Amino acid sequence: MIHSLQDWWSLAGVELDYTDHPGALLAAAKAAPAPEVPQAAAVTEPVPEAVKIPAQNERLPASYPEFVDWLASDEDLIESSWSNQRVAPQGVLEPEVMVVSALPEKNRNGEVQLFNPENRKLLEKMLAAIGCDSHQFYLANIATSLPYDGRIDEQHWPTLKTRFLHHVGLVRPNRVICFGDLAAKIIFGQDLLTARKNKQFINHSSSQTEAIVTFHPRILIERPLFKAEAWKDLQMLTRISAS
Repeated sequence: MIHSLQDWWSLAGVELDYTDHPGALLAAAKAAPAPEVPQAAAVTEPVPEAVKIPAQNERLPASYPEFVDWLASDEDLIESSWSNQRVAPQGVLEPEVMVVSALPEKNRNGEVQLFNPENRKLLEKMLAAIGCDSHQFYLANIATSLPYDGRIDEQHWPTLKTRFLHHVGLVRPNRVICFGDLAAKIIFGQDLLTARKNKQFINHSSSQTEAIVTFHPRILIERPLFKAEAWKDLQMLTRISAS
């Protein structure tokens, strides 16, 4: 566990010696003053009410294989007008942790992925720090394609939230980690700074799954001082058994 935490913090640019002081991680996170977090920029520009499109009712397949095929090929998805590059979710069903962000990302070659390699590497270090190995997690984006301007119009949020809740019900994770401001607004109706104050719960079908909201790995790489805040967020999740 300590070794995973060392790797994670080092990757984000925070150099601390945890070998000599095994308890320093939590002490440092509690003692250090919280960094000033800038207010998140508005995700979308206001759209005149007269031109808003009614929420789209999507046909949601009942089985997981059908659902994934539908995400990959259905021509009536919201994302169909954005791009022909769609990204499929990855991971095991009934995972310890389901990780979700709002949108896919591009790597250095312009290819669209769930998380680009740099952010994926840090993400895996974060999960390892809470005892979650690669065979225990599931990765997904709320939207399967990347819009040209990197934004999702607010009129589509209800449809995408309904799809996401259905997705959670099919995957059946024990916990959900939500990355970023846009994902927090779509799923919980709160901005990042508000949503991350408390543990959240996702209601789907007849079940309830615990969740947290925290900073996207991209932000943690750009601003390593937020790392202590992200660690506090992760500690709100029920501890994952080593078994």
